[in-house]
Order: sequence, then structure tokens, then C-alpha cells
Amino acid sequence: MKNITKNLTKKLILSSILLSCIYYLATDLWVRILFKMGNINTKSGTIHYNSSLQESLDYIYEVFTDYKKYSGITSFFGRVAEVGPGDSCGVGLLFLADGCLSIDLVDRFYSRRDSEAQTKIYRTLLDSHASLTVFFEQADLHNESTFFGINRHYGFEAAAERFFSTHTGYDFIVSRAVFEHCYDPLSALLKMTDALNLGGMLLHKVDLRDHGMFSKHFHELKFLEIPDWLYPLMTCASGRPNRVLLHRYKQCMAGLPLDTKFLVTHLAGVGDIIPHRIYSDIPLNLRQQAINYIQSVRHKFADSLHNVSDEDLSVAGMFIVARKVNS
Repeated sequence: MKNITKNLTKKLILSSILLSCIYYLATDLWVRILFKMGNINTKSGTIHYNSSLQESLDYIYEVFTDYKKYSGITSFFGRVAEVGPGDSCGVGLLFLADGCLSIDLVDRFYSRRDSEAQTKIYRTLLDSHASLTVFFEQADLHNESTFFGINRHYGFEAAAERFFSTHTGYDFIVSRAVFEHCYDPLSALLKMTDALNLGGMLLHKVDLRDHGMFSKHFHELKFLEIPDWLYPLMTCASGRPNRVLLHRYKQCMAGLPLDTKFLVTHLAGVGDIIPHRIYSDIPLNLRQQAINYIQSVRHKFADSLHNVSDEDLSVAGMFIVARKVNS
């Protein structure tokens, strides 16, 4: 009964814009306090916590296959950093199996996990990829710190905005649904670029929506109506979506020594774009549907978005594929 009352109360709060903002302000402040006290635990990133073994394996292979498909890489190699791996290093194991020497798993928070479930995942991957044997001859599958070639990093110094200031020499830096949670993703991009070897690649799938903050009770882009001064106070510490949109990534990356493609993964008012593709390759009717949607709602958007094009605002998800072309 207590949980039912709690859930109903939360639902009522989040169905009001004003109460939602107050709730997000308060909880963001609370997370900030906990983090400063050294508490880095989170329920976010727990993809595998309540998943079956097959569901977990399917997800791990889907993520890795996307990296390979959209990068055009036949076999990965060298040193890799995966930002925000969450509760499993399964994707990291596939990078090792594919030919990589090592992978750094970088996470600001520690996602709760089911140790036994993870052990089953790792055992299955080891049984399926003989090339992993050399990395796990002395490993205890219950203890990730014993995994040769896998290096976990947690806490403030493992935030994407800081980690790559002191960790360099990567051939690939990858992430999935992480950049939207960084408190300064553009700063992270600058440092990641510096941390890449010449010819190295950035592969980042970014969800530019609000992850249900307001869209559960209002329209898909309601979060873009929150005033510019207020929105960061509700999201910065907690890792809620940062509202850094496509146009800002374009501006940032235009000045970097990168050959960059932005593949659209989701169009506002339309849905997922599969396979992901550059904007101009999306069928015209879908692009027009998205633009019509943007034009119907953008009059209430925050001031900073008033001069952003309908096309850029319509891109609600993207896959960044960038290769370093100059040192």
C-alpha cells in the first residue's frame, strides 16, 4: 500500500510542469550532495539487472554490431575506451574478442548489478569466443578486477569531461546513450579528440530526448520549453538529459580535426530511423512530417532555441561517426 501511494504521488507530481520542476530541482540537489559525500551508486545503467541471459546477450551483441556496422570497421584493434558501460563489461569483452589489446570502461557512477547474472553473461561470451581465453586464464568471473585487458574507472575523475585529460592514446572511444547524460558533453568531445591516435575514431550514439522527464505526460519535446536558466539546475548533477542538441554538436565538431558524420537515429514526431542515415538520405515525406511537428510546438521553446533550424531541432537522436584526420 505504501509503494502504491508513493507511486501515485510521484505520478501526480510529474503530471504538473511546476511540480515536476520542483521535484527535479530537489532530487538533483540531493544527488549533488550524495556525490560530494562519495556516494556514486545509481540505478541508472542497469540494463542487465532485470534481464534474462538471452536478453542481455542480445543487447550486448546489438550494441557491438552497431559500432561495427556504422563505423565501417572490419575488425577493431588497439586501445579502446567505452564511456558509460553501466552494469556489464560484456561489450568490452567483444572488443577484446575482435582483436583489441585493452579497453578502459569509464563511468562517473557505479550502476547496481547482479553478480551472478553477470558471471553467466561472461561465461557464455567466453565459451563463444575462443580468442578471449588468453585474457581470462587467471580470471575470477565473479571479480571484474581480475579481467586482463579490462580496466574499470569510477567516480569524479572518471567523468567523461575529466578522464580524457589524463588518459590518451586510444584508437576508438565509444558510447551508447551516454553523451546526453554528461554535464558538459562538448568539453568531453574536445578532450576525447585530443586523446585519439591519428586515424582513431569516435563512435557515439546519442539520444537527444528527455528520457521521460516530461514526455510521459506531455508532448515529446516539452522539455525544450523549460527556461534556459532553470533546466541545468534540474539535471546537471543527476545525469538527467542535458538538452545539448544537434546544432551545438555541429558547431563544436566543425572546429575539430575530425572527419565527421551525423547519422539520424530518431526524428521528432516520426520515430526511429533504421538503418541510421544522414539527414539528406531520409525519405522526404518523413523529414517533412518531422518539420511540421517542430513548427507546431517550437513557439514555446526556450530562448536559446529560437534561431535553431527546424531541421536541426527535428533530429531527436543521432549516431556520431568521426575519424581523427590531423594531430
